[in-house]
Amino acid sequence: MLSAFHGLGGSPLAWNGITVLPGAFPGDPYGAGILPQHRARHGADLIITLMDVWVLDPAPLKGQPLACWMPSDSEPLSSVDRTFLDASGAIPIAMSRSGEARLKDAGYSPLYVPHGIDVQLFSPSPIREETREILEATGKFTIGINANNKDSFRKGMYEQMAAFARLHAAHPDTLLLIHGLVHEVGSVDLAQVTRNLGIQEAVKFCGQYEYLTGMITSQQVANWYGALDLYSQASFGEGFGITALEAQACGVPVVTTDAGAMAEMCGGGWKVAGEKFWNPVHNACWTRPSIAGIHRAYEQAYQRGKAYEAKKAKCVPFAAQYDADRVLKEHWAPALAELERRITA
Repeated sequence: MLSAFHGLGGSPLAWNGITVLPGAFPGDPYGAGILPQHRARHGADLIITLMDVWVLDPAPLKGQPLACWMPSDSEPLSSVDRTFLDASGAIPIAMSRSGEARLKDAGYSPLYVPHGIDVQLFSPSPIREETREILEATGKFTIGINANNKDSFRKGMYEQMAAFARLHAAHPDTLLLIHGLVHEVGSVDLAQVTRNLGIQEAVKFCGQYEYLTGMITSQQVANWYGALDLYSQASFGEGFGITALEAQACGVPVVTTDAGAMAEMCGGGWKVAGEKFWNPVHNACWTRPSIAGIHRAYEQAYQRGKAYEAKKAKCVPFAAQYDADRVLKEHWAPALAELERRITA
């Protein structure tokens, strides 16, 4: 049984045979307060959250059998993550090895379960050239970014677009595809960035109406990845970095920031160094990727030499270890057994 704090209100619905309950109500936008009521009404043995824990109110969750499958994207562990864990008594489940290490360094005893993907869906595309024609990418070296553009810094949108502008100035046969919002209040105005960098004609965005209304299917996203020559996820911080993993499953090399979970998710690609960036919300650091470093990675990939082919060959085998069925067997099964042991103890 699921509780959805966003996108559902007023009544439950059925999804793939699973009951999805509305989670949020006025004054509690992330739905923490109703979780104990859901548990009591439906006789659940355990509550597992999957989200940033620092936005949750710990008070109604204290004393509940609670585990938090949580991202960690700062170094060291976010102070507000620690505040929630201490106040709620939750058992943390890290979704990355770097997050696991941060939790341990902060004195917790986390479990580890990575995200999983459907490697049957996210796989090398049989219709790559047809998709490239639809995207107007035929004959162009195509880089993709799939990011939820909802804050001013974290996704590194300006840094990646500035690096692309340098690449495009030297190689006009290049294209940047962005799957995400062009602009939202509090985020980067990506249309303005393209004008500032002079790359309006070389950047294409996904349909904004389709994106906002959830009308782009998972298969369409997989086809989109498969049409790329390179995928870029040079963020300031990622709790896991699932889009880089999806791209690699589709056989596409990646560029990531050499920090935290992003470094873990770069099985076939380039890792870009950066500088520490202080995040006052978390009282910890992100890593701001180097524009010059991103550009060097783009340039090396553009040449499509032996290094590119070698990195590309690693992508699908690397992503296979995160197949959802494999994650269920190798990670979730022992994690759930340990959760039962801890809670009953």
